[in-house]
Amino acid sequence: MNAYIRWFQRFIWLGIAMNMVFALPALFAPALLTAVVGLPPVLSDPWLENTGMLLVGISLFYMPSGCNAPRFVVHSWLCVLSRLIAVAFWIYLIDTSNQSQVFVPMLMGDLGMFLVLGILLYLGSAPANRPWALLCAGLRALREHWAACWARHGFRVGVLVSLLVLGFVGYQTWVNMLREVPQPPEASDEDHFKYAAIGLGIEARIPYYLFAVLPQMCPEKLPRPGGYEVFGFLYENGRDLPVGMAKRQLGYPTVEPNCALCHTGAYRASASDVSQVVPTAPANLMQLQAFQWFAYDCASDPKFTVDAVMNAINAKFQLGFIERLYNRYLIIPMAKGALLKQKQAYAWQKLRPQQGPGRTDTFNPTKMVVFGFPDDSTIGTVDLPQIWNQKPRESMYLHWDGNNNQIRERNYAAAMAVGATPQSVLPQSFNRVTNWLLGHKPPAWPFALDQAKVAQGKPLWEANCAGCHDFGKADTGQVTTDIQALGTDPHRLDSFTTGLVQAFHGFKKPPFDFGAYRKTQSYSNTPTDGIWLRAPYLHNGSVPSLWDLLQAPELRPQVFFTGSDVYDPQKVGFITSGPTLQGPGYFKYDTHLEGNSNSGHLYGTQLSAEQKWQLIEYMKTL
Repeated sequence: MNAYIRWFQRFIWLGIAMNMVFALPALFAPALLTAVVGLPPVLSDPWLENTGMLLVGISLFYMPSGCNAPRFVVHSWLCVLSRLIAVAFWIYLIDTSNQSQVFVPMLMGDLGMFLVLGILLYLGSAPANRPWALLCAGLRALREHWAACWARHGFRVGVLVSLLVLGFVGYQTWVNMLREVPQPPEASDEDHFKYAAIGLGIEARIPYYLFAVLPQMCPEKLPRPGGYEVFGFLYENGRDLPVGMAKRQLGYPTVEPNCALCHTGAYRASASDVSQVVPTAPANLMQLQAFQWFAYDCASDPKFTVDAVMNAINAKFQLGFIERLYNRYLIIPMAKGALLKQKQAYAWQKLRPQQGPGRTDTFNPTKMVVFGFPDDSTIGTVDLPQIWNQKPRESMYLHWDGNNNQIRERNYAAAMAVGATPQSVLPQSFNRVTNWLLGHKPPAWPFALDQAKVAQGKPLWEANCAGCHDFGKADTGQVTTDIQALGTDPHRLDSFTTGLVQAFHGFKKPPFDFGAYRKTQSYSNTPTDGIWLRAPYLHNGSVPSLWDLLQAPELRPQVFFTGSDVYDPQKVGFITSGPTLQGPGYFKYDTHLEGNSNSGHLYGTQLSAEQKWQLIEYMKTL
């Protein structure tokens, strides 16, 4: 045994001693070790104890080479290799951890041991026992062994290897593309409404990692600097997803909208106040169309390559090797293809006036995207409605034009319009939402009330409004007034056609069954509970406040701005004018455009100004 090998064995024992310096405290005093080394306390037992056990095992592995390296030459080179693997591990931690300075001494220790052990073993070994010679000899022996095996069992080995490869690929595909991983249930019905999945199809879901990085990838396509909040998404409770976006994992994590996206509103008493989030209220800030086209335009950009997406994802998340492969070669290309397909399917939106905050086209997506109807040029844009207090509405004809009186049909149809299918929908989750909506009440008026005016306004309400809008009245929730007499914009009414009714009736795939749909000739008399938080008014959101609604159409605002949640408690509505509302992210509502008319609904316009203020004060209490 030469001097190089003796020193190699001494350094092997030194390495074992170094391992024990870390392993014993990790096993018996993990919290003390984290404090001394400077690691976060969360790393203490059981993970450090597990690390200590691994170091003891590695040390036992080193001992044969420490006793007789020439006898265990391959084993000795594996000891050297283990130090190199440790070096690579520390480099990875330094590159990815926010505690990188803690790992530098560990990197230097393993790097030093690798160099010393490697040089000593190389110099002390005969040429035939050096790495390259051992590798070549091993490969020759392996080749001879496989040749002999193949001569005897070639076909069976080939089949076995093929089955193993297919099994591995199949298992990984199931894990990364198909396996359902249930999300933790939400504790309350309200949180379930806001954050739980209702079950959309694969093309309607966005990969979670892609959703997280899109604003950083395409900042120039946002209406103003920021994240998804610039489209009216509401964030709360430190959650990583906004209200109305649910995480669902079928193989890979995805994000899908749920009912709360279109039916969660917000208001502030002043610009300096914190916004109050109100589930089941109209989503007065939500710019669905702008969000859609941001995603479509981002996917269409030449810079939206798989490499660029993966670089953005890897900068934000730590994916495993297999997960990165599936995202690079399957998930991201599929998501890009789905977005480009949706862009083509929704091209009809560009032929109509922009929708703006708090509005959407309800049935044209169903006609053209779900049922494949040709574009008939109709405009179905409406104000997003509230969905609270559904129990007394169960048999009412709603959907603005009174086309359906079954709550579950209305809810399933809304889900189908945004991508739910009979196969993908989650009935149990959907039913939990539906049942909660039955009894969830609207919020009470949060500001001061003039009780004298309330008392004076009540008889005015009963004389002019209650017959069509109070619960318990025969005409409430019914279509009773001809569109010519009502006088409001007819575009939404015309967009819901008899052909669509027939398509609904013919679509019977459980749990979807839409037998209650009908074609009407006017708009429904909707109940007015919580009317204070349902601005802007009329079915198309063309009148900013209750005060404006009580004016003759020619006196109502012809152009105003939407997208603010600052509340005007006097006029009862959101503020719609001022220099701050004319910047990026706000929307100019022009009532002269098709589908945007603010005409009609003349009820109460004949009252005096004093009577109108009295009536409004009472309506605040509804």
